[in-house]
Amino acid sequence: MTMSLVTSVSKIMFIRGSNKLICHNKETFVKLLKNESQPLITVSNHRSNIDDPLMWCILKFREFWRYKDRHRYTLAAHNICFTKQFHTTMFSLGRCVPCVRGEGVYQKGMDFCVDMLNDNKWVHIFPEGKVCVAAEEPLRFKWGIGRLVMDAKTDPIILPVWCKRMEDVWPIHPPYYPKFGNTVEVYIGEPFSLSDLKKKISSKGLSTEQMRKIITDEVQTRMYQLGEKVNDLPKGSAQAILRKNPPIEY
Repeated sequence: MTMSLVTSVSKIMFIRGSNKLICHNKETFVKLLKNESQPLITVSNHRSNIDDPLMWCILKFREFWRYKDRHRYTLAAHNICFTKQFHTTMFSLGRCVPCVRGEGVYQKGMDFCVDMLNDNKWVHIFPEGKVCVAAEEPLRFKWGIGRLVMDAKTDPIILPVWCKRMEDVWPIHPPYYPKFGNTVEVYIGEPFSLSDLKKKISSKGLSTEQMRKIITDEVQTRMYQLGEKVNDLPKGSAQAILRKNPPIEY
């Protein structure tokens, strides 16, 4: 009921005459939702405080209901979404999982998300770790995504998603209020698996931290390459951030 309510309210932002939502390559996303035999991780850029749930308005109501049991679990900032009992109840019922900044990759929220992946569920994550303004330099990904990929018993399918102009419908800074007359585009990238990479690096005698960084860097590169492809990041951004944070040699 909570997810249905939030979805309904979110769709008000995109009813005819308010804002326009365009999704590219949606069929790839829906196909992955149908496959309940493999865990799914979606990763996306973070442009506003309510990217989630607005970005999932790409699903029609009938699609939402058809796959409601498959709907995502997502990590949410503990100090923002879980500060009061009412907020805690609402966000928990909406499948938001508390993430405590500074507690690292081995915290209860991350453990829970790994458990969900092991149950072939869908987990969404904003690996930048905070809202990042489009004009700013891309951020290095947090290592949580690396842990999710590394610790899932069944290799998850990873799907990059890029949201463009989401900040035009909801401000980044207070006062927070909806804006109208704008167009938001959601680009669904190409799904991939890192099972071969995991096998390769596991035989190199690397530490867990080193392997986690390699996995994180690979997801980060593919994600930012999607941002370049849709002309929301300057060409070369994906490689530029690797040069600032040198990858592990193996």
